[in-house]
Amino acid sequence: MTEDWKKQANCRGMDIKIFFPDHNDVHVNSRFVWTLAKQICEGCVVRQECLEYQLPFEEASCRRDGMWGGLTPTERRAYVYNNK
Repeated sequence: MTEDWKKQANCRGMDIKIFFPDHNDVHVNSRFVWTLAKQICEGCVVRQECLEYQLPFEEASCRRDGMWGGLTPTERRAYVYNNK
């Protein structure tokens, strides 16, 4: 899979902390951060490509971090489970 889709992503050039919040930082309101990230992802034309890019990595590493394809780590875990 080429990574040309990244050029069309709504998140391109944005602060990565929006999509990868530090949940250990007491100053981070993670619910707000996920809401903002979801709003950015909502209308993204490459949302599916983003999700499909990340899922193989997560399967191989058993790590889920950040917002990918408009889904939080918990939502991606459920997505994978429901699509087996």
